[in-house]
Amino acid sequence: MARKRTMRPDERALWARVAKSVTPIAEDRLRKLETPEETPSDANRKMDTAARAYDTGLRLPPARREPATYDPPTPHDRSGEKRVRRGRVEIDGRIDLHGLTQDQALRSLRHFLQMAFASGYRTVLVITGKGFKSRDRDTAPWEQVEEPGVLRRKLPEWLGLPEFSQYVSGFAKSHARHGGSGAFYVTLRTRSRN
Repeated sequence: MARKRTMRPDERALWARVAKSVTPIAEDRLRKLETPEETPSDANRKMDTAARAYDTGLRLPPARREPATYDPPTPHDRSGEKRVRRGRVEIDGRIDLHGLTQDQALRSLRHFLQMAFASGYRTVLVITGKGFKSRDRDTAPWEQVEEPGVLRRKLPEWLGLPEFSQYVSGFAKSHARHGGSGAFYVTLRTRSRN
């Protein structure tokens, strides 16, 4: 659970000024909310009747609360896996996502992978950053503070999305010389010659 932030002295003074300037609403000006009788309209009644006529008794299963599982692509061949572990991978292109929001990063990744696939690239480097800088940043009270390394955690999920399956055949964390845990090698599928 996040720690509750206390107001700074200047914020407290501003709030006190605002609170003094407000006058409460008089009781007689408040409208009493009456609850209307719950009678369905004729249109709703007709729809209910029609729905009952076609009711098959089948019900949808309850919505799942756990995050959706995905099948992330992984390197297929052992020699390719060894080259990745040793950092001996030829990189055809690279994209640096750190400093971007999740939406911006996903859009940039989508565009980059489409371009790389169309250009016939085989292996690209996707730099997400390690995410440690965000812990030190002083945030304003209205800003959402996320855990560090959001893009690093999200990239495997994104690469497992169906929209990327036509481009991506595998991925792995990069070697220290290419960014270590703050970057990934992404192996692209070869284009069919149709």
